Amino acid sequence: MATMEPVELDADPVGAASVLTFAALQAVEQALPEYRSSALGHLGRTEEAEAEARRAYKTEQGRR
Repeated sequence: MATMEPVELDADPVGAASVLTFAALQAVEQALPEYRSSALGHLGRTEEAEAEARRAYKTEQGRR
């Protein structure tokens, strides 16, 4: 990751914003897989998801 010295931050505010934005983007990209997995886990445990799973199971049982 690119870094800037404190003196450079004052001298180049656009560059400083770019460095901070890039660092934020990297942090988000690193956190995304865990967040996605957690969100899907929560969605899979909703009442609607469980009801749909029961309906699908009953449908499959009726086909045999």
